Amino acid sequence: MPEENLAIPVTPDAIDPSWLTLALRQVGVLDRAEVVAVDVTPIAAGSGFVGQAARLQITYSEQEASAPASVFAKLSSADPAVRQQLRRVGLYETEAKFYRDLAPLPTFPVPVPCPYLSLYDEATSACVLLIEDLGQAEFGDNLAGCSSTDAQLVVQQLGHLHAHFWNDPFLKELPWLRTLTDDAEARIALYRMMLPRFEQRCADFLTPSLVQSARKFAVALPNYLDWASQRPQTLTHGDFRADNFAFTTTHKGRGVTVFDWQVARRAPGPRDLAYFLSGSLPVELRRATEKSLLNLYCETLVFNGVEGYTAADLQEDVQAGLSAPLTTWVIAAAMLDFSNERGVDLIKRVCARLGAVLEDHHFVEYLDEHVTPDSRSGRSARLEKHEVYSAGYDPMVLQGLARRAATRDAAFFVPYLKPDMHVLDCGCGPGGISVTLAALVPQGRVVGVDIEDRQLDMGRQAAQQQGIPNVEFHHASLYALPFADGTFDAVLAHAVVYHLAEPMKALRELRRVLKPGGMIGLRDADFDGDVYYPPHKDVDRFWNLTVRVIEQSGGDARFGRKQRRLLREAGFRDIVASASSDAFGTTEMTAGFSRYFGGIFLNQHREMILKEQWATESELAAMQNALIAWGSHPDAFYARCRCEAVGWK
Repeated sequence: MPEENLAIPVTPDAIDPSWLTLALRQVGVLDRAEVVAVDVTPIAAGSGFVGQAARLQITYSEQEASAPASVFAKLSSADPAVRQQLRRVGLYETEAKFYRDLAPLPTFPVPVPCPYLSLYDEATSACVLLIEDLGQAEFGDNLAGCSSTDAQLVVQQLGHLHAHFWNDPFLKELPWLRTLTDDAEARIALYRMMLPRFEQRCADFLTPSLVQSARKFAVALPNYLDWASQRPQTLTHGDFRADNFAFTTTHKGRGVTVFDWQVARRAPGPRDLAYFLSGSLPVELRRATEKSLLNLYCETLVFNGVEGYTAADLQEDVQAGLSAPLTTWVIAAAMLDFSNERGVDLIKRVCARLGAVLEDHHFVEYLDEHVTPDSRSGRSARLEKHEVYSAGYDPMVLQGLARRAATRDAAFFVPYLKPDMHVLDCGCGPGGISVTLAALVPQGRVVGVDIEDRQLDMGRQAAQQQGIPNVEFHHASLYALPFADGTFDAVLAHAVVYHLAEPMKALRELRRVLKPGGMIGLRDADFDGDVYYPPHKDVDRFWNLTVRVIEQSGGDARFGRKQRRLLREAGFRDIVASASSDAFGTTEMTAGFSRYFGGIFLNQHREMILKEQWATESELAAMQNALIAWGSHPDAFYARCRCEAVGWK
């Protein structure tokens, strides 16, 4: 949807005929007609702290078939401070970009309001949405709850949604679509901070099961987030309850439209199902229909092509997914305006239903058995998520990494450096690039980060031996860097992002720690650009096998070609791409290269290769022999393509 030269209104009243005419023309809804009048009716239930909502009744200069008589407008809060608070959880960005990137897809599997316009200003977090007015539909009501017939309809649609995006790599390419581990520390801190207030404000209608579950989950939350990140991921609604459904009945039958996508996530799908069961069905109806609804959901997944996911898997994931409504309602009840009578009634009803479902599903026992840290063993939550480094950490690998230098391996990046810059080197390994970068910014400082502590120690030793004082090394994941916003002038990620299963999440985090105007540099492999000589069928088979290993470990062997697009989608500008290569052109180099791949690499991944049936033992032996023979051949040559890109915040 075009966004050029269209300001975002601060309040619904600021939407006048000229603005609306321009907006509807830019998105192709209007051709000849003009908007001559707009009747703006604020909707109190959709306005307040989080944002503003209004229904726009539109009068045109002439009739056009595509011109809507009314639209629903959603705007961010008029308060800049509120917008910045909500920016951390991506509330406005998520919904605006859902309607921009996902809702218009012709294959989107569930009915959603038709989007006309979606604008989001990253600098101010201001947002405006113009979407289909569902005013003539029959809206769901959490207080009354869904009927058993509507529950079946809703659950079947949910199954269609989750199956369509089940473990779909496309979702990882959407930089705005967060996961449960994004901002994990803030999420944990908020829940724990709100829990005492929740207990105090809702004391009159809390069940013992609900109180016990809420307290137990405060301890288990870090481990739960880690566990959930390992389960199958799909597109989730995040607030899947009756208040966010609009039902219609036509000659084709009963249908449901799902709206309010502000907390959409990439997460385990059964969280949505648990959320619906716990809050949108009266207790006795839920108990009577739950088994059939779970079966319906599971059957819908299978019918739509999801393989290897069993009824037992679903049962466990729904049990774990009860943490979704628990977290939401603990925080919401702690912050709720108790002068709102319907809001108080809703919390009372939800607490009764939630307490019952937590007890029925033995949620506390589940946490004790599967999630809660064992204080006796000292086990703690692993909030840091990272993929397997497919090259491994053999001494031969570390020696090669230690020989890297900024002037050679980051030559595309170095010309942009200034002597006083504060630079972050991501995936620094043994520090070869970090230490040589520090020499290039003598009035600045370099920080190297990696997930493997032995390499960090090697970097510290190298800096000490070479007398380089302005470099330091820290253990950190690119998904959750321990630095404040706007810390660095420049960020370098050399041969690391292509190993990540969630590159957009990492790029978003790297952008966060850059100062405005700061620079990012990427250098990553693209295996389709590699060349070697002389050719051999078993060596060809081996290179195809390395691509499978890298991708099975979470990486993308063809990442390099995508750098410009991904940097642009992550919010960087003025992106300049280039390419170079790492070459092995002496017998000593090719022999060492083949010894590593033919021995260390194959042995390291042998179990995976055999398990996945990518090759047999005899085929692996043939590849190994061919690699060793190739490496000692007098004409042997190998060059690895490295794609590079720089961009600015």
